Order: sequence, then structure tokens, then C-alpha cells
Amino acid sequence: MNLALNGLIGMNSDTYLGVDLGGTNARYGLVTAKGEILKKGRFTVRSARGPEPIIRDLIAGLKALLADIPANLHPQGLALGAAGRIKPDQGLVASSPNLPGWEDVPLAGDLHEALALEVRLENDANLYALGEWLAGAGQGLNNLILLTLGTGVGGGLILDGRLWNGAFGTAAEAGHIVVEPEGRPCPCGSRGCLEMIASATAMARTAREWIAQGRPSAYRGRPEDLTSADLAGLARQGDPLAIEVFDRAGWALGLALTGIFNLLGLEGAVIGGGASPSFEFIYPKMFEEFSARVFAVDPGQVRFAPAGLGDDAPLAGAPALFGAGLL
Repeated sequence: MNLALNGLIGMNSDTYLGVDLGGTNARYGLVTAKGEILKKGRFTVRSARGPEPIIRDLIAGLKALLADIPANLHPQGLALGAAGRIKPDQGLVASSPNLPGWEDVPLAGDLHEALALEVRLENDANLYALGEWLAGAGQGLNNLILLTLGTGVGGGLILDGRLWNGAFGTAAEAGHIVVEPEGRPCPCGSRGCLEMIASATAMARTAREWIAQGRPSAYRGRPEDLTSADLAGLARQGDPLAIEVFDRAGWALGLALTGIFNLLGLEGAVIGGGASPSFEFIYPKMFEEFSARVFAVDPGQVRFAPAGLGDDAPLAGAPALFGAGLL
């Protein structure tokens, strides 16, 4: 048992379980009402196995965690985030690009039956947003958007201190804001979506294409092996190609955020996901574009920040999905 748990033995403390289910890894943890993670675990998903063995592994991991905590820290409920199209009111994973074969899987019901806990299911970017709002870079802001730059661009929106899902539970899909109408085709069926330029995947793809075209770069590996992490390293060395890739992503983000802020009058935006360590290179062009175009807010009063919690953000968001800390 770790020191954080030892300090709470004998005390009454509301806790929650948080789960982040991805296509590669599943992470879970015991969290206080303030978003502090007391104990956590993880396992490799191996998504090709399909839903049943993954759910069995998740239940086994959660049961082991619960068996290793004092009775006074027994959680009030479980909040679970998963990528894809989620039906929160029904507790279903309707479909997920990262979890093959998951179609209308009653994940919340399965976990409730196995653990005898109230289970709330949400899109992973929404849980990520709640975590950053409760305990990370969004603390103190009641109107903000979180963008995750990873395989795609996910979004989570908090308005007046509450998660906003929209009428159909699918709001804040910022990755599919069109910033380049005749741009690259997107798997969603449109063209020129934000995620085709500003996701970690898209930035690496752009760099690989430019290198293959013979554009100068300090990168000496095979173009097909280059990653967004490599790009950040190159940018720190002053590599012009890497810097231009980040400038292009920043331009696209600034354009998309202009529309979002003009519509909603937000206080801030948090940038997370796999590309968040590259925030320092993305931010200058993003803020330049945003400042030149936005009308509804004063750019100098807006907080733009990289996510502060990393992979722990969806776990830290668990209490907020149950109303802890919400207005």
C-alpha cells in the first residue's frame, strides 16, 4: 500500500474509480474527490481479442485494486472513458475505431454487475477534460475546451462548470471542424478537418511526406519511421522542416479555436494528447492566428496551456463525472 493511502487510513474520504480504456492500454485508479490519484494500475489491451476478454481483464484488475484498499476508502462509483461513439445514457460503447468488434457493448452494465458500483460511461476526451478542469491545467476556469492531439483530435467542452455533451451526446468533436475545405480527405467523410493537419498522426505524416519530397531536414532515419516525438526533438535543434510542420498545425488550431471562441466566449483552451509536449512549438502560430481573427474575446485574457496531468487526466476526471467539484 502506498504512502497516499496510508495517510487516509481511518479517515472518511470520498473516493471514485477512474478508468481510461484505449486500444493499446487500459489504465485505472482510485481517486479522491479532488482528483488526487491514490493508487493505479494498467494492463495491455490487445484490442484484436474483442470485448469479452478485455472486459474480463478490466474487472480482474479493478477487483485486485479494491481488495488492496482500506474499507473507509471504498469508492462511491466508477467513471470510465473510452474512445469512439459512446451512448452515456445507455452505458454503451456503440463503436470505437480503437476497439475492433465493439458494437453496442453494454460496458457500464457489465462492470456494475461485476463490481456492485454505480458506473458512468463517457467519451475519453470528455473525461480527460474533466480531469484537467478539476486537477490540472484548467483549474479555476468554468468555460473551457480541451483538445487532445493524438491519433485524431478529440475534444471535451466545459460550459458554466459542467460537461457539455450536446443534444445527442456527441458534442465537442473539434477534430472535424473544417479548416481547409479542399484539403486532405478525412475518414469522417469530409475534407480538410482539423485532425488531418493538427493531430500527432497528421503532423508526423506531413513531415514524412515532405522529407520524401526532398525537403531539407536534419532527420536521418527512414521517413516512414518518423514520429511526432521525433519532430519535437528536431524542432528543439532548430530544424526548419519540423518547425514548419508545427507552424502549420498551429495555424489550423488557431483557425478552429477562433470559431469556437467566437461562438462560445470561452476562458481558455487546454492542449493535451500525444503531441502536448510539442505545445511550445505549436503555440506561437496558434496564438498569432487566433489573435488576428478572434472577435468575441480579448486574446490577452484567454488561458492557453498544455495539459498538466498526462495519461492520468481521465482518471482524475472520475469524481467530476459524479458531480464532485462541479458548479
